[in-house]
Amino acid sequence: MLWLASGVAVAEPGDAAEARQPSSVIPFVRNHPCHTRYRQLAFSPPLKGTSHGDEGFPWRAMYGYCVAGGERWLLHQDWVVSYHDAEPQGDNPGGDGVSAGTDISIQWPWFQEAAVSPYLELGGGVQYAFGTPLPAHGSRFNFTINSGAGLLISRGPGSAFNVALRYLHISNGGLVSDNAGYDAFHLVIGVRW
Repeated sequence: MLWLASGVAVAEPGDAAEARQPSSVIPFVRNHPCHTRYRQLAFSPPLKGTSHGDEGFPWRAMYGYCVAGGERWLLHQDWVVSYHDAEPQGDNPGGDGVSAGTDISIQWPWFQEAAVSPYLELGGGVQYAFGTPLPAHGSRFNFTINSGAGLLISRGPGSAFNVALRYLHISNGGLVSDNAGYDAFHLVIGVRW
């Protein structure tokens, strides 16, 4: 016996026609952007001159993957570890520290099957600083907001380089009285597979 799901005939278990039917009830699941469960390793250095030195310059390392997606969008998560070194300025002694956290972003890629696919992204997350806070005159727990544009450059089936320019904001969102903020542009250089 056959039944319809999303316009595709599917056989019930034990039906002789079962072997001739597609492996998925909903056709787009096979071509779903997260079906391959891609992974990404990326490095994100700050562009000095786009932020004040007393805030610190976080160098970020990220491990990410696709959480969900559709034909024209991806929900991407990164686990982030960053190192920063703040310069002394005024009554701020500066110092270095390490932060850890996670970012989630929505990405809108074009031409996903092309050799070069541009994309836009918008996201945010949380982080906690060990050692000197980031920003250096702020708090240890902070929120992040980022937006940017990038290119996925194919390097063969199921693998691509990722190069992007990202605007990054870090602050505690007013959770404490000193809501220092970090605002700067970062490069994102990575590989997806």
